[in-house]
Amino acid sequence: MGKRHYIQYISLFFAMTFWGASFVLTKHLLIDFNPIFIIFTRLLISSLIFVTTSLVLFKKRFFIEKKYILLFLGLSLFEPLIYFLFETYSLQLIDPSIVSVIIATIPLFMAIFAYYFLKELLSRKNMIGVVLSVVGIVIMLFPDFYGSTINFLGVGLAFGAVFSTIGYNYFLNKIPHHYPPILVITWQNLIGLIAFTPILLLMNTNSELSLQVTALNDVKNFTFLILLAVFCSSIAFVLYIAGVRAIGTARSNIFTNLIPVITATISFLLFDETITWNKIIGIITVISGIFL
Repeated sequence: MGKRHYIQYISLFFAMTFWGASFVLTKHLLIDFNPIFIIFTRLLISSLIFVTTSLVLFKKRFFIEKKYILLFLGLSLFEPLIYFLFETYSLQLIDPSIVSVIIATIPLFMAIFAYYFLKELLSRKNMIGVVLSVVGIVIMLFPDFYGSTINFLGVGLAFGAVFSTIGYNYFLNKIPHHYPPILVITWQNLIGLIAFTPILLLMNTNSELSLQVTALNDVKNFTFLILLAVFCSSIAFVLYIAGVRAIGTARSNIFTNLIPVITATISFLLFDETITWNKIIGIITVISGIFL
């Protein structure tokens, strides 16, 4: 294993750290904002920062070649549009613990997808690691999962989010590597912003929008949205794309099961949430699976 791979593992760890922290930040923001407004604002701030940066860094290379426009549109269709909509509305129909377990199957489906369509091979040890990481998530969430009610539409939407990740990775692998990760994320978020604008207007009345815009005057709200936009909607994706290009789709996506581990850890350290024995065992199991 080369030194470069260790660097990419560290990059993927930080990407998952930012995404894990996003659940904690979003939980606070949902007091004053609805999910669509949060997503739209994240994309707006991220687009302003990244478009400016990309225009300075890449100049004439900023614009997408015509033959690759459909690839970028497909990329943005699956992430952020479809993924966020499916995940958000699944959370309104079924318990978060069920959604988390379903989302934890992403590495399993991604390994199958990568094997058949991207010709990425995983060893038996790697596959055991994938399964072990999923088992760890189930152990962490088992008490909540055990007492939950099942809504089949909600389950279907959650699996829709899983398969949208596969669609995202399909288009990501088709985009040529001469487009650097920063430029890919710039266009991904910019197209996503355009797509979410009519959804924002349809899902909110004028009075609701006015109340949420006013809530941005709160320093804590604004700071959390900046953190979400810069670290979770931008830098995390840049690090993730770099990881996928270096070590492959299947191995990179195994790291996604670190997200609930990091969320639980941050909640414990900052908000005094209880870490139970099942969470400790689950965290150890997830990390062991990722290590394999």
